[in-house]
Amino acid sequence: MGIQKKPESFGMKLLLTDVSVFFDLFELNLLLEFFGMEWEIYTTDVVYDEIEYQSQQDEFSQWVRSKQLKVLELEVEELEEMQKMKTHLKNRSIADKSLLWKAKEMNIPLLTCDAKLRKEANYQDLEVHGSIWVIEKMNYKGVIFKEEAISKLKLLKSINNRLPENRIDDLIKKLK
Repeated sequence: MGIQKKPESFGMKLLLTDVSVFFDLFELNLLLEFFGMEWEIYTTDVVYDEIEYQSQQDEFSQWVRSKQLKVLELEVEELEEMQKMKTHLKNRSIADKSLLWKAKEMNIPLLTCDAKLRKEANYQDLEVHGSIWVIEKMNYKGVIFKEEAISKLKLLKSINNRLPENRIDDLIKKLK
């Protein structure tokens, strides 16, 4: 699968992401643009294993093979330590804990659209962003034009109703 144990390069901005952002970008047809940004994109093997649908597995395995998505393999010792990790919110899954653990260890921002994970990341004093931020950065860097950003943000509201609609609307207004 092309799994790595440690990051290879620190030249670009590193980001650690969960599947919620992947799935939003997959549905928005923005993966090419996402992986074309000046970011090194990481996830954990535990999170990567949450990709269930064959079409998504096929898509993401291409990004792993091209080394644009780096999957961090967690050692048994790390998994044991993560299980003991204190969190402010209860019922954190092993996938969530793997992201929190690695974001802290690597001192890099976390991308997630999961409200509880975002809240826990804030408690853990981690930088955290989501799909809305990714689209905003794509527009800011000129990867997508404002018309496409607005269109994708409107579509995002319909495909992910857990996102803060007012934040999306504010960004749409700002882009107009």
